[in-house]
Amino acid sequence: MNTPATITDLLGRSEQGMTKPFICQVNHFNTCYVKGTYAGRRSLCCEWVAGWLAMAILPGLPSGASPIGVPPIEIAEVPRALIDASARKDIRDLGAGTVFASWRMEGAQELSWSSAQGWPDETMAALLLLDLWIQNEDRSLSAQGGNPNLMVTQIPPLPDWDEEGALWKDIPRREMLWAYDFNLAFDDQFDRTRFFDAHVFGGMLKQWPEGFRERMEPRLRAEIERLPKLFDELPPEWLHLDGDDTLPVQLDINRVTSVLSLPFTEPDTFWKLP
Repeated sequence: MNTPATITDLLGRSEQGMTKPFICQVNHFNTCYVKGTYAGRRSLCCEWVAGWLAMAILPGLPSGASPIGVPPIEIAEVPRALIDASARKDIRDLGAGTVFASWRMEGAQELSWSSAQGWPDETMAALLLLDLWIQNEDRSLSAQGGNPNLMVTQIPPLPDWDEEGALWKDIPRREMLWAYDFNLAFDDQFDRTRFFDAHVFGGMLKQWPEGFRERMEPRLRAEIERLPKLFDELPPEWLHLDGDDTLPVQLDINRVTSVLSLPFTEPDTFWKLP
């Protein structure tokens, strides 16, 4: 694992989400949402493993599909001195030591129900597949509200001869989705019916786009093979209580491998849309 980034300043705390991440400055000058002790060790493990899986699965959609990204993630270090010097009453929720950090995307707006309409089928299919694959029910949204854990950034008009403008030439919707918050992935209580009923795109597709399954299956297989590397990168104090490897793990690689293998071990059930 690379040397962890260092949290240099505490700027505030988000009011959104159950874990209410801290907003911190990092030594590489980026601002990050940071989750520490309060979020729970299993939550941190899920963020890391599922976050990297998402970054591998979501990009690279076919021409015409609005892209989906994942804000960069990293493991960071909170110095003890920063905790001791803080006057915040909730500073112990962050805690000293290794924490999970996700870069803050400036200018991004949370996806609303009205703006959730009209995305290309390939875009909706990619996100729906990801959450179904990692058994993540934490992306709910309907006309009555919800918590999509999705942000949208607007892409400014650019001429086709511009390098970035050329990338958007054949994409009718000049917006980009950003997926975040994977702390509830690999849910032991995952329910397919409940998942499709609540997911922001759960009722918008009657079938997968043509050729979608064939394009995605090799990528899913490749990430299953990479899973041991992702687990090796987890800090021992996240994976095992107090870093003691004689104690049970917070996130079991064998169970996660079994979950991620469902597209191949139970294909008829997994690929069936409601």
